[in-house]
Amino acid sequence: MDENKMVTGKVKKPGKRGRKPAKIDLKAKLERSRQSARECRARKKLRYQYLEELVSSKERAICALREELEMDNRFGTRTQVN
Repeated sequence: MDENKMVTGKVKKPGKRGRKPAKIDLKAKLERSRQSARECRARKKLRYQYLEELVSSKERAICALREELEMDNRFGTRTQVN
């Protein structure tokens, strides 16, 4: 059997496999790249805003719990004295 033929009888093309890159306009490719970069930066900004809000809410919760703990400790020491 010929080296360029597969078992099914189709001829294999020598060289690279897969899709060949389409001939696209360089300007269009650069514009797509810029748009993708803008979208990436926007997603990153939103992600950081979300994380900052999450940290802020957790810090507020920690402060509230500390205040509650202090109040409980004060109340506990007062009852132990009496």
